Amino acid sequence: MQKLHWDRLCVLVVDDNSFMRNLLSTTIKAFGIMDVLTEADGASAIERLKLSLTDPIAASMGTVDLIVSDFLMPGVDGNLFLRWIRTGNSVPDRFVPFLMVSGAADKFVVEQSRDSGVTEFLAKPFSAQTVADRLLQIINYPRQYVLASGYFGPDRRRGRFPVEEERRVTQQSQIQLVKPDSHERELREDVRAIYFRSSNRMRHKIGAKNFSEPLYFDPMIIQAAEKRIQALVGDYADWVKKYIHSMTESEAALSPDPDSRQSNKKHIANINRIAHELRGQSGTFDYPLITKLSKSLYEATSDPERHITDDRKKLIDAHVDAIRTVFKNRITGDGGEVGLALLRDIEVAVRKYH
Repeated sequence: MQKLHWDRLCVLVVDDNSFMRNLLSTTIKAFGIMDVLTEADGASAIERLKLSLTDPIAASMGTVDLIVSDFLMPGVDGNLFLRWIRTGNSVPDRFVPFLMVSGAADKFVVEQSRDSGVTEFLAKPFSAQTVADRLLQIINYPRQYVLASGYFGPDRRRGRFPVEEERRVTQQSQIQLVKPDSHERELREDVRAIYFRSSNRMRHKIGAKNFSEPLYFDPMIIQAAEKRIQALVGDYADWVKKYIHSMTESEAALSPDPDSRQSNKKHIANINRIAHELRGQSGTFDYPLITKLSKSLYEATSDPERHITDDRKKLIDAHVDAIRTVFKNRITGDGGEVGLALLRDIEVAVRKYH
């Protein structure tokens, strides 16, 4: 296979977590895609994309070939950002591939992203291989775009099997197909859906227009990317101390006093946000215990309106103490007997205090 020009691609990474932005950018650059732009939230990404239409120099941005965005962000989250991309005003490219990233790869998150027009979904914790797999999936197997009542985005039906005609809401005869070489300039009156089959811009841009076989990354490139991720382990252990400190402060501030309701809501939301971040990040850096503990804490703090009783505070305290212990003692992997004991203690606390 001739040399491919991955350096011609431009990727926009959007994540409110600075460490994860850096991690994603580092991983993508390891594949040879050096033009990686970053934004800290959906709102700033939208403003920059709008500016790129009128003043690309001021925006420091030309054509973006792929957007990689976290799902859970304050203000304009990943799902709202995606909805703007597909249906908003002043959008540079409604057809741009969109890779959603989330540590909460729950069914409702995946379904929300799918119904908003996502191209692919990447669950945290991720590896260099899973990032590469999603990128290659987008390039090797592009889906047609569908415009129908209440939806615009990549075709949500991935299967190659035919759909029984009687189960279709829209009949085949009511679908208009639009292709790059189409000379049609008007829509038929009976059209209920439009299929857009555009050219594979990313494939063309890297110089693979005439390749018939699927593209792939050399395994040595994947290994090099994995090494870059692992090189950040020390940085992660130091960086996560800020999380632990913030979570500990919120934990200590929780009070059963009815007058503390508003304060409690703020602190529960902070603990829940941190639990979500740790749940998605820690497996990447060989802290699977933190993934399990954080998932349990995330579920225990999912309702900020719920009153803080003595039992609920004890449950949250038990989780925070366990997470603190794992990081303080650098308990990686499954943690052996210590890890099992910590998980058992949390299971007991959930049964006792939930």
